[in-house]
Amino acid sequence: MSLFEELMSKLEIRDVNALLSHEQIIAKNLKKLKVGMLNIGHLVDPIVVDRETGVVLDGNHRKKVLEIIECPRAICQLVDYKNPEIKVGTWYPAAPYSKDDVDKLDSIKIEKVDRVAGLEAVDSLKAPFMLIEKDGSCSLLNPGKYKLMEMVEEQNYILSLLEKNAIDYIPLEETDNANEDGNSVFYRRSYTKDEIIKCAQSHNPFPPKSTRHIIPFRIIRLNMKLGWLYRDPEDAKKELSRMLKVRAYTGNVRKYYEPVVVIY
Repeated sequence: MSLFEELMSKLEIRDVNALLSHEQIIAKNLKKLKVGMLNIGHLVDPIVVDRETGVVLDGNHRKKVLEIIECPRAICQLVDYKNPEIKVGTWYPAAPYSKDDVDKLDSIKIEKVDRVAGLEAVDSLKAPFMLIEKDGSCSLLNPGKYKLMEMVEEQNYILSLLEKNAIDYIPLEETDNANEDGNSVFYRRSYTKDEIIKCAQSHNPFPPKSTRHIIPFRIIRLNMKLGWLYRDPEDAKKELSRMLKVRAYTGNVRKYYEPVVVIY
């Protein structure tokens, strides 16, 4: 199979209203993305979607922008979510809060804990977050016993209080750096694939940046023209095919087999 054929086998034009979101939107990120998309007139990266269920794995903000501008279709990279090579984790909120700062927030109870016990408590739905301060000390926030959606509601409430200050969302690999920069990290449990699918299908989205998907052969910088997505699906597919064929056969598509750093 040629590179062009491989790309086309993974891409599909789908109706936006058939895609299921599983995360809430960050308003400032949505505004910035909307401006960027309208300025360049492209959907830069395809929305990553589970082929079977239509659940959006990556691209919830892109989907929302398409809804706002009443664009009926999206270019999607379809994947098999059951593929064990697709991994799911989370992004961790990080902000300049100490235990004392959090203790002053409305209706927040704090329980000091050692790191191992705290991780186990959060992972077993006994607390929505564990605060990890820059000195390494750990505290559970609002410890208790939660069902999944009860924990989601509690996370939403706590995040709404934290958003009075700027929140960064960081991967696990950057948590130590966040502490070194003076930020505390709010550790939270990762969701399972089944939980993500059920959440999207029931239209009960998780808090923003709750999931971080590691997807092999992720297609980026496709740059699908928004105008094409207003056309009939077959016309849009023809334009996609024509564009990709030119780029693939002129050496403008490259597969990377190692981690890369992208500078925007």
